[in-house]
Amino acid sequence: MCIFTNDKDIPPYVRISTRTLQYFVIPILSIALITVGSKHLSDCPGQTNLPIWHIVAGASGLLVPVLYILFDNLNPRMASNQPLLSEILDNAVVFIIPVYVLFEVAWLITGTYWLVSAHNLECDVRVYTFSTVVIINFWIHLLTPVAFITSVCCSRIFPFLGYCTYWHFIKNAIDVWTFNTRFVLSVLCSFPLSCAMIGVGINGIFVCQQQGNVSVVKENVSTVIATEISNSLVDEDGQNSWLDLGDLSVPIWLIIAGSLLIIFPAVYALYDKVTKAQEVESGCWNISVSVVIFYLLCGLSWALLGFVWILGVDPQDKCNEQSFTHKFAFASLIILNVLMDAWICIKISIVLYWSLLS
Repeated sequence: MCIFTNDKDIPPYVRISTRTLQYFVIPILSIALITVGSKHLSDCPGQTNLPIWHIVAGASGLLVPVLYILFDNLNPRMASNQPLLSEILDNAVVFIIPVYVLFEVAWLITGTYWLVSAHNLECDVRVYTFSTVVIINFWIHLLTPVAFITSVCCSRIFPFLGYCTYWHFIKNAIDVWTFNTRFVLSVLCSFPLSCAMIGVGINGIFVCQQQGNVSVVKENVSTVIATEISNSLVDEDGQNSWLDLGDLSVPIWLIIAGSLLIIFPAVYALYDKVTKAQEVESGCWNISVSVVIFYLLCGLSWALLGFVWILGVDPQDKCNEQSFTHKFAFASLIILNVLMDAWICIKISIVLYWSLLS
């Protein structure tokens, strides 16, 4: 008998949460880990294992969508046609998932040890900061379900705790967690940061170029960008090369990332009102899902490119790690990562709430 829940039995808002995490967020963040680790293999001589930790962590993260496709989609379909093979997969999941979780926990502990040991050693500050943020995020993701399940168990084992301040606070927070509250939070989180990113990015186009050529200020912004893009598509030998905008990489990343962030409230309203609805016309629902997925892909892909450009800046560039533009871009990337981390924790709590309490 197949041990997996039929996808149709899962509420749409839960299904969207799990699919978003397993097919979009986790794979792209895993690619970011592999990219950063590969580009900085020799940038942390004090602890050479730290970049390797990123590569292995990213590679193991790419197994998540594969496991979900195998166990959550393929196996239920095989239950009626290939019951023997379905039973084998049922037994395999009982073994593979605990081993995978134990490996992830052990590798996280190992990475934490390597990070702490590299504190006073020679290591690129960008690699060290990125590693710190990633490992803290991983610990938060690990402890979120533990804290949630512990809270649920305590509320069932000790019912008198329902009268304490903590549980009243949780109940009140749930009561006010309406669409209006969520929409206002999305505006407050996105609008100020997006405006700052666009402003600093536009200013960075002039500042970074002006350091090398004062007369460039008189040029049109579109002309400067077009020239840099044209030059970046050809290497020194005249051959086509990977798109590298040089001094304009970081400013352009800020402008486009800010533009994507400023429309986030509108996309969230579409997601909350249409995509999560259980009874809507199929055409409207399909369009809303396509828009939300496309927005997520653009945002996550641009964030991945940001990791490559910002952490891979050449010290010889005019807008290197000492410039305000680069420092602001790096801080923006960390802030976006923290916001994404908070969003992931909320999604984990939604899935656990449905699984344990509904």
